Amino acid sequence: MVGSLSFAYPYFLLVLAIVPVIGFLRKRRTQHPFLLPFVYEWVGKGSKGITERVSLFFIYIAFLFFVIALARPQEEKGKVPLRKEGYDIILVLDISGSMLAEDYEIDQKRVSRLDIVLEVVKTFLDKRTNDRIGLVAFAGRAYTVCPLTFDHNWLKRKIDQLQAGTIEDGTAIGDALGLALSRLEGKKESGERKKIGSFLILLTDGANNCGNLTPIEAARLAAHAAVPVFTIGAGINGEVTMPVMDEERRKIGSQTVVSEVDEGLLRNIAQLTGGEYFRATDSNAIVSAFQAIDARKKIPFEPVVVTKKEELFSFFLALGLVFWLLAFIFSKRI
Repeated sequence: MVGSLSFAYPYFLLVLAIVPVIGFLRKRRTQHPFLLPFVYEWVGKGSKGITERVSLFFIYIAFLFFVIALARPQEEKGKVPLRKEGYDIILVLDISGSMLAEDYEIDQKRVSRLDIVLEVVKTFLDKRTNDRIGLVAFAGRAYTVCPLTFDHNWLKRKIDQLQAGTIEDGTAIGDALGLALSRLEGKKESGERKKIGSFLILLTDGANNCGNLTPIEAARLAAHAAVPVFTIGAGINGEVTMPVMDEERRKIGSQTVVSEVDEGLLRNIAQLTGGEYFRATDSNAIVSAFQAIDARKKIPFEPVVVTKKEELFSFFLALGLVFWLLAFIFSKRI
């Protein structure tokens, strides 16, 4: 940066290094170097004198301004603080094999629980531009798919990569909640170890059957941190249709299994943490959970300071064209 002037693509300025080379080669040649289209005809073969030197000078100046324009010069106009408000939300998503149960319908076509959940979540992301959202997935163990981020397009790409049954099967709800809590980066209130505007949204279709941390222990940790947990029980109870997959995860048939959501556990988690429980026999219940979050207080994030800049490349481009034209005019006077 020179003063208040900076360049978006400063590496283009390296092109100026060829100017001395051109000058050196020109002195060693009996003919004029090819600086511009038809420049040899402009200055005339063997032509000498002040007019030629002025024309070539203007060509060099035009070249200089063209290179500066390529480097995209910008003038700093000051700094503007941008304040974002929103929630810190971690989605805790069950991707165990049971989420492949086909007990939902879209346009009279049976689809899996996971398909419905993923589509609703992606629609939700499109409407929550000011929220930092992360994702923890779990089955027999839990892992972080995406930390808290404002880049929801990147998060949606990570969601598209999720598949049920890709990790050891099981339902480790407690471990998943514990991991999600560790990923939150909320604000502290009055010096206490509490987070403001932070939420967990747990989507599962089963009962906890593995893991090191029990769901109630995780719920107590969330309650201590003042992090509400909204729980959503996906799917219907009773007999459901499950696809049968081959080794390459292609559907080769179906079978009937019994499904049961531990509604009592999910209600207890929500009650202990100050959240709400939703029974998601259809996609509307998932939408209702996110609408309940809208009623919560928003929090201010640290202001993001953005430097306001004015683009100057058109000014230097215009100067280059002016000197190019002057070079042409002077060459015609020879």
